[in-house]
Amino acid sequence: MGLPERRAIAQYKQNVFPKWQQKLNELVGEPIEIEVEWDTLGADGLAHLFEQGIDAIYFEPLVLALQDIGVDDFSKQAIRDGFKKYIISGIEPEDRIFYRFENKTLSYRHNFSNIENYTNERRQRIVNLMEKGL
Repeated sequence: MGLPERRAIAQYKQNVFPKWQQKLNELVGEPIEIEVEWDTLGADGLAHLFEQGIDAIYFEPLVLALQDIGVDDFSKQAIRDGFKKYIISGIEPEDRIFYRFENKTLSYRHNFSNIENYTNERRQRIVNLMEKGL
């Protein structure tokens, strides 16, 4: 990553990430740990798309999924009890299983691609995975 990409990541961490942290904490009902491998996110030459892309790839689908799952008090309690950590990485796993939900931890390992038009697909994958694991 060059200077423009590192600058874009630093600005995202300072200006945008805290808003996602707050939103996820509200949806879960308590603080959730978010572990981000910042140096793996983004791609060279695409610093101008980092905010839109990181939002669309890693955060918007999760927020939508939690809203879909948490439709009543029972479901909200299941989320609160069963979801404690979210891990984000831009390095794809060799087995190509991008999402995993185990030990109260959701991990998403996917490179910086497909910024648009996949939010609903990602949301549904998270819903399916979490509803099985909560």
